[in-house]
Amino acid sequence: MDMGDMMQEMKCVRLDNRHDEYIIKLLAVVNICPKFFFWNELNITDNAPLLIIVDEDHIEALIEIAKKRDLKIIVGLNARRDFKLVSRLNHHFDKIFGFIDMSQEINYNTPLLNNYINLNYSTQALSLEKLTADLDNIYEFTKSELKRVKDLHDRLVKVRIDNLKGFTVTSKFMAGEKSGGEFFDMIQTNHHFYFIQVGSNSYILSSLILNEMAVLKSSFENKNDDNQIKHFEKIIKHHAIETDSVLSYCIMVIDTKTLQAECVFQGDGFLYYNNDLTDFSRPLKFKLKSSDKFYLISSGALQNLIELNPKLSVKSFYKENIDMTTRDLINEFFFELSRNKSGSFLNYDALMTAVEIEQKGLYRL
Repeated sequence: MDMGDMMQEMKCVRLDNRHDEYIIKLLAVVNICPKFFFWNELNITDNAPLLIIVDEDHIEALIEIAKKRDLKIIVGLNARRDFKLVSRLNHHFDKIFGFIDMSQEINYNTPLLNNYINLNYSTQALSLEKLTADLDNIYEFTKSELKRVKDLHDRLVKVRIDNLKGFTVTSKFMAGEKSGGEFFDMIQTNHHFYFIQVGSNSYILSSLILNEMAVLKSSFENKNDDNQIKHFEKIIKHHAIETDSVLSYCIMVIDTKTLQAECVFQGDGFLYYNNDLTDFSRPLKFKLKSSDKFYLISSGALQNLIELNPKLSVKSFYKENIDMTTRDLINEFFFELSRNKSGSFLNYDALMTAVEIEQKGLYRL
């Protein structure tokens, strides 16, 4: 019996069926019919050819299968997300025939799969050197693809920069699929800089808040009074109750002479300043210095993190990337936020802003 006869059917073991269509099309190119199983359906210890779709939750099960089999295994994984798992298999490379990168187009994997099945499918079929070379090629290709995707992402979703007297505000917004809104505005008077960032889960509430912001800015043109900020906060809370909506905000007042900053918060969000991450659970006062910078992460951005990239630590992210330019850091954050989401939209509207104190501008003030 030749290799073509032996490979008419291949067992394919996976956690769920989301990759089944991809596997069917891929194996069809090399005249193989997949027979699908879930991880818990059978004890896969026989020596039939086997393709295993692996993720972090099932890496130990894969290792157990590798220990018990004589014939080699083809491993399917998402190299962009799960490539680090390969290092945990390094003691079992002799049982792995090759890797299929599920994050790539079918045409990318076809020559790899053809190469695998045309070799002698046995315990002597693939040397460790050959496997290492395959891994190196996939790793380098994935790195270049990742850079290309990041560059494309940065071009499509622009960073906004607002220059005011004494302050630079850098921001980025990405739209989400769920209803709601994330936005900010700034008001500058002779002695104060007001920064307001608001988010909600309702388009109706968002529209009401935007209208109140316009009223607030107009009122400041006639009279500079901090009580107007307190009235604005009271009104948007009232609108949230009336519309039965979730409201989050940061309202910050900075004295442009003393650089004393006072913040009031509601809902979810983070403020990162001076290597410290503060949530929106309580009011905050701090003293800024010229050339200082602080970052604000919106409620929607946090909701996306929880659902799309829950392992990303916000505090660690800032500490590891704080030497980047403001634009690059914000771009990097949104890339990490959206790397596991297909399509043009996040789950929720998301906003990050950075406020930087400009020394020369303050001197002119």
